[in-house]
Amino acid sequence: MHGLVMFDARPKKTSMKYRLPILICVLLLAAVGTFWFQSQIETVGSPVAKPNCDEVRQCLRAERAWPPGMEGCPKILVPETVRSRAKDGKWGYSMDFGECSQDSIISPQFDVAEKFGYNGLAKVSRNGKWGYINLKGEGIIPLHFDEVGDFDSGLVPVKLNNKWGYFNAQGDNAVPPFFDAVSGVWRNELSAVLLQGKWGYVNPRGDTVIKPSFDKVTEFRDGLAKVEVNQRWGVIDTTGATVIEPAFDAIFSIADPRLLLVALNRKYGYFDNKGKEVIPLRLVKPVKARYDSGGIQVVLNATTLTQLGDTAAATAASVPINAWYFLDSVNEKLRFDENGKAQLWRNGEWFYVNPKGMLVK
Repeated sequence: MHGLVMFDARPKKTSMKYRLPILICVLLLAAVGTFWFQSQIETVGSPVAKPNCDEVRQCLRAERAWPPGMEGCPKILVPETVRSRAKDGKWGYSMDFGECSQDSIISPQFDVAEKFGYNGLAKVSRNGKWGYINLKGEGIIPLHFDEVGDFDSGLVPVKLNNKWGYFNAQGDNAVPPFFDAVSGVWRNELSAVLLQGKWGYVNPRGDTVIKPSFDKVTEFRDGLAKVEVNQRWGVIDTTGATVIEPAFDAIFSIADPRLLLVALNRKYGYFDNKGKEVIPLRLVKPVKARYDSGGIQVVLNATTLTQLGDTAAATAASVPINAWYFLDSVNEKLRFDENGKAQLWRNGEWFYVNPKGMLVK
């Protein structure tokens, strides 16, 4: 019959060679679709991509950028997004933040404008003077200082007429500019200050806690600071009391805060953090040491000793290399000779430690 086309309405079986590629494509499309859907959900919920503009305005109106109770402001007012440069070379601040963007939060007026910190303040300079402003452009720390530092523990050093002091983040002059130099580092609530060529320490209120009487000082750590007097180093505590007299060429920081390695005339020894000598100043080489339940442990760098305390199992015939050695605080049991060779005091006699770790009388 002409004009009639016969066809089979039954579904044809897909060739096996096409099934695997089709399945892979379907899975890939499903994965991409899932990733896109999840990313859209995350974007909608993200304060960065779609912020609450009322919260943004509240942060901008705040006396500080993010005072207590406004913990979300650091995420909203990202410092990197709020700085811009005008054509005339002045700096101001704008905010590129989606639908909440503002071309000008603070009009371009500064020669230098740094990023806002998480205390809501930014360091700025104008006409050679420095200070800090908030997000309303107000000078929390007035722009009339010759120099200002960076905030550390809530305080920032400021310089005026060659004298240094401190301001806090609330704009209070915590320590009036009075000192020749300040450390800028506050630990144990003490800052090192220089006055008439001598260093001392003051508290955040500017009260002199330790009178300036040292040639050099360090910051306090574990309640102790190293100080230099007449080219000799010692140690003081946070009250200014002497823990170790300034009588050494150097005092080294070590891992164990209860031990201090001292050096004088190329000899080394140890003091504890109470000022008690625990290893006499006789070692030709410094050794690593730490406190342990059995006393003081000392480890040597090359040929070393092992646990040779009263209860140790090591014998004179076998001393492992790079092991620990116990040294108590009463009887000296380790020293080096002039050639740097280790000497061990054991059972009332001196022994050398040979390169194989053996004891030689």
